[in-house]
Amino acid sequence: MRVTFTSAEPCALRLGGIFAGYCSRHEKFADISPADKIAAEFFPEAPDREPLSLLLDEALFSAPPEPCRVYRYEGGAHVHVAGFSGRRRGIQALSQVKACGALCTLYADGLLQANIQSKGGFFTAPLPECVRTARFLPLSACGKDWIALEGQTDGEDLYLRLFDDTTPLFEEFVLSYEGGDRLKTRRAFRDIAGHISESEWEIQDGLRLALYRVREKDGFDAEKLDARLVPLAFFQTVLAKGDFRKYLSPALLPRAESIGQYLGDFTDVCIPPSVFYLLHGETNAAGLVYPSGERLFDVRFFAAPLEDGKIANLLPVEE
Repeated sequence: MRVTFTSAEPCALRLGGIFAGYCSRHEKFADISPADKIAAEFFPEAPDREPLSLLLDEALFSAPPEPCRVYRYEGGAHVHVAGFSGRRRGIQALSQVKACGALCTLYADGLLQANIQSKGGFFTAPLPECVRTARFLPLSACGKDWIALEGQTDGEDLYLRLFDDTTPLFEEFVLSYEGGDRLKTRRAFRDIAGHISESEWEIQDGLRLALYRVREKDGFDAEKLDARLVPLAFFQTVLAKGDFRKYLSPALLPRAESIGQYLGDFTDVCIPPSVFYLLHGETNAAGLVYPSGERLFDVRFFAAPLEDGKIANLLPVEE
């Protein structure tokens, strides 16, 4: 099987004790068998980060550990390292505040860690690897006072997690958020069309999505896309709940309402890896990513043949 490696942070990659090059968001790959149990070692460029070692065996491809994300597909898999732990220097207390009657503490222990204690309970968990700094603060929304955990990342996104006392209710990466009668969030999909969504949430058995709007970036014109990008843009628009009907041929338009159900609950869209084209030639397709377990995903490929620049059919690509 062909295994592709990427990393959120630049690092050197060693496979079976042999230097395999430098790895980042630009991929490296190797043809291996899980039965061989080859060791993969990642050495981050940042001196304050710990190296990571993995055994490329069946266990990794069925239950990947933190901080790995494994994407399985026909003919191969993609191993992504989401981040590296900081070199441990013991527990370092960073901040402590009181919010909504609870004691909220941030500390470092390899990764940033969050802790909330109150008379009603206890919560503790590491923050995502991409969060560099964070803070607790109160947030009034939907007629209630919440504990908000806001994290700064290397990019534009904020990490937002809301708690009712010590019970987590909401977790998402957002461009911005605000309280009021409803919780309001803005999210960037960073796709071909530049979709930005605006969501409003209300209380109903937890937080429920009450209003959703999405728009494309100014100046985007689907009609001017290269034919090879049309399937990718279409599936990304379905994911963003945007206006995907404009990509469909007249023959497929009557089936537009059933497309979401047909495709299922995918959470991301990707360009097919090189092994896909080795198996299927120049098929114009995109990969849809489906959660399969903790840090584990299955990728299914769908072809989208065009007629007069519009998608005429949606076909799963299988062996």
